[in-house]
Amino acid sequence: MKKKKIYLVALIMLTIPVWYAVKHYFHSTTAEMDAVWVQASKVREEKLPVEMHAIGTLIARSIEITSEMAGHVEKIYFQDGAAVSKDTPLIQLDDAIYKAKYESAKAKLAFSETNFRRMIFLGKKGAIAKQAIDQAESDLKERRAEARENEVMLNKMLLTAAFDGRVGKSKVNPGDYVTVGQSMVTLTDTKHLRIDYNVPERYMPLLKLGQAVSITTAAYPGKTFYGKVAFISPTINADNRSVSLYAEIPNEDNKLAPGMFVNVTHSLGTEERALMIPARSLVPVMDGEQVYKVVDNKAYAVTVVIGRRTEKNVQVLQGLSVGDRVITDGQLKIKNGVPVKVKG
Repeated sequence: MKKKKIYLVALIMLTIPVWYAVKHYFHSTTAEMDAVWVQASKVREEKLPVEMHAIGTLIARSIEITSEMAGHVEKIYFQDGAAVSKDTPLIQLDDAIYKAKYESAKAKLAFSETNFRRMIFLGKKGAIAKQAIDQAESDLKERRAEARENEVMLNKMLLTAAFDGRVGKSKVNPGDYVTVGQSMVTLTDTKHLRIDYNVPERYMPLLKLGQAVSITTAAYPGKTFYGKVAFISPTINADNRSVSLYAEIPNEDNKLAPGMFVNVTHSLGTEERALMIPARSLVPVMDGEQVYKVVDNKAYAVTVVIGRRTEKNVQVLQGLSVGDRVITDGQLKIKNGVPVKVKG
């Protein structure tokens, strides 16, 4: 009887370690099988361009060529739609009367100059009074003014290009009588375009003249054109709380045309240490965005505040720190606090 008890106790003593070993083995195996395989990426600091986007329409500098003088059109020097340089003659009005007046004024001026020199000569000899010299000088000044006035009037009969550009269709023909202020042709500078647009007032402290601007248009898919900010309104539009500005866009190859609808990207500089994560790591929730952060091989849901986006990444403003690991693939298979194993 005693021997049976001894054998029983010995058997129990031998069984206990085996039972603990088996229990530990199955526990470890189960825990290992419960871990979910995922992919993860670390939160990185990167330089992030600060940009804002707007839409607008291209505008060209354009003026109407008008006359300050009335008269008949004598000659048209340009072809409709032609490119012209600054000061190129465009339209000549009949100037016969003003030529005659100018020639007469020049003759009177020449006589006054000769008379004044003679008076100076006689004055040095004491042959005339100083009053006669003063009168001759006054006449000379008056004749000079008359000659200059007639020269200006004569020059106004020839209309020239105010800047390099392209003329439109002529609105007059040789022989037509034009009145003061009548438009005869439109001159447009197509090589230097302007884009007007508006941005929200919160950006005003960041706006600076000379900042880079790029534009795209449906007319040229995949092509980008570049320019610089040339004007920033000093006031805020009270109706929509925006700032008006424009950028100048070089157009030497004349690919762009006034009136084109364009998308504007305005560069405000660079944020040197932006926290970035892959955009695919975001999990939309009712009150914003979440990511799953890996801590001690477990996944924990973290609410984040996001900022600007790039093609594949997104900026994190709150919720994460540099070096944190966030799950990028496998989020749909996990819940808060579950064990995970990171691939790679």
